Amino acid sequence: MWCAAWRSLRGTAAATTLVAIVFLCADLAPTGLPLVRPPGSGATSIAADSCTVFSVTQWDTTFVGNNEDYTYAESYYWVEPGDEGEHGALYLGLDDIRPRGGVNEHGLCFDATGLPDALLNRHWERPSLDVHFPILAMRHCGTVQEVIDLSQRYDWGRYLRYQVLFADASGDAVVIGPGPDGELAFTRKNGGNGYLVATNFNRANRRHGDYPCERYETCVVMLEGTKKGMELTLELCRDILHSVSQREAASCTLYSNVIDPSNGLVYLYYHRQYDEVAILNVAAELSRGKGVHKMRDLFSEETVVRGESAAPKCDSESVPLVVVLLVGSAGLVGLAVVLRVEVCGRCSVGGGNSPSCQPCLYRPLHRRPVLSLRFRFSRPH
Repeated sequence: MWCAAWRSLRGTAAATTLVAIVFLCADLAPTGLPLVRPPGSGATSIAADSCTVFSVTQWDTTFVGNNEDYTYAESYYWVEPGDEGEHGALYLGLDDIRPRGGVNEHGLCFDATGLPDALLNRHWERPSLDVHFPILAMRHCGTVQEVIDLSQRYDWGRYLRYQVLFADASGDAVVIGPGPDGELAFTRKNGGNGYLVATNFNRANRRHGDYPCERYETCVVMLEGTKKGMELTLELCRDILHSVSQREAASCTLYSNVIDPSNGLVYLYYHRQYDEVAILNVAAELSRGKGVHKMRDLFSEETVVRGESAAPKCDSESVPLVVVLLVGSAGLVGLAVVLRVEVCGRCSVGGGNSPSCQPCLYRPLHRRPVLSLRFRFSRPH
């Protein structure tokens, strides 16, 4: 009885261990959010992680700021001139060359922040997105209202794991994300003075994501001054981004950008080095045609070396893979130990009567010979 109970317990432990290893490795494994998914396969994804985004307007001045917070990676910018009937755009991102932010030739800007997966209601009567929505908006929209109208023409799939802030040259801004009712939610900042901030909690549902958020509160406090007479300047936006920049290996600020949509300018800062700024002219970059460029080439060698040497080196791909391998290996070793005792079915005190029987590792629990699983499907020993 003891032996049968023990074998049953070991078998259950082995199965449980195997299932746990599979799920843990799947959870830890590096995942890439595809730029394009097959129609109907789920929410079209955008590369978005622990970032801080804001749009602020004071009279005729509008700025859109962003910190790109992620594990260490190379930063790039590139352009999509636009086919006939489409708008050209300049995009910012990392070495996966997936847009994490950008601005088009009409001054429409976007940037996104990551959220936990949220369920969306399917709209089968609408066409599915076959390219991620911000790119679609950059190609076909010039204002925030046009973006909102466009977003409601498509089925966004089953899941959404980000929210995206759009802003235009008029000062209009919106955060589009998953609502608590499963529909898209629109958090607006209408044209005119004011600001809109997004970090990593859902602006339409604070219980969804990381709330309260210190980065969000810092932005709000610093931007509130623009409503009380403080002049809105590039330097203020830079200081805000500096104040909420990240230094940890799992989420370090790789670059910061401030977009001036009215004048078609992008101000870039590299690896938290806010004393040097690189300026991109959207029209000039579009005239150069397609091309992918490293951000580091825009800055002095001193700034690049200082910024990269101070950045925690936590590679976004290799570290999770190492973790997966270590966890998987340790789990498999443990599983092998459990299965060895179970599979061998080592017998009772004295080693049993068969030559194939050997003393059991758990001898105190056994009182008589038992069947060996090595022969369970052929013959008893």
